[in-house]
Amino acid sequence: MALKQLGRNIAQFIRQKPMDVLLMLLFAAVIIKLSSLYFSVNADDGNWEQFKSVHSCKLLTTETGTQRLSW
Repeated sequence: MALKQLGRNIAQFIRQKPMDVLLMLLFAAVIIKLSSLYFSVNADDGNWEQFKSVHSCKLLTTETGTQRLSW
């Protein structure tokens, strides 16, 4: 019974405010995409040490040696 009422309430909300529902769905899709990008970047961090050793990367610093410039 409660599930049917919930379905009716959702359908009524969609009919009353279609733009709000569209914006909510768009926002949810953006959040999902950003989180998937974030987690895929963290998975690649393990290859960074191997990449540095294969390509002979060394850290460049400023003249005073206090700040990192780049690899």
